[in-house]
Amino acid sequence: MTGDDLAAPDLSNYLRALHFHLRIGDEPPARPVRPDGATLELRMRLLREEAAEALDALEALRGAQATETQDEALAAAAHELADLLYVAYGTFVALGVDADAAYAEVHAANMRKAGAPRRADGKQLRPPGWRPADLMAVVARQRTTADQGRHVEALTEAEGGPERR
Repeated sequence: MTGDDLAAPDLSNYLRALHFHLRIGDEPPARPVRPDGATLELRMRLLREEAAEALDALEALRGAQATETQDEALAAAAHELADLLYVAYGTFVALGVDADAAYAEVHAANMRKAGAPRRADGKQLRPPGWRPADLMAVVARQRTTADQGRHVEALTEAEGGPERR
């Protein structure tokens, strides 16, 4: 699997991030785990940095007037938001949590909000009887199935290397 293969539509963004971490020599956990303190500190610092950069880019977009400036500001905002997502996916990798499964659970909970009223600022509210995402169930299932470990093996095999156990 080459760098160009990463643009293939069959790889989710989470799997692309996992592949990147394997390529740079990280050894992601097979199952959900609390990372060591240094890893947690790094992930928290990176998330803070990227969130601040995304907010700065959105502020610049808000202030852009001319069409060219708006396009540049829009591209910069998209870039910073994508960087934030990349770091967030990398954090899922460090936690050993399959981000696709976590996102699917949160998406299902958000879809259960459809039809409920919106707040004045546009935020979708929760309807009566709404159930939040059950990420405890997602993590518990992944502890049993070692989803990330299976993904690591598949990506490693696609690269032509030995399977990691």
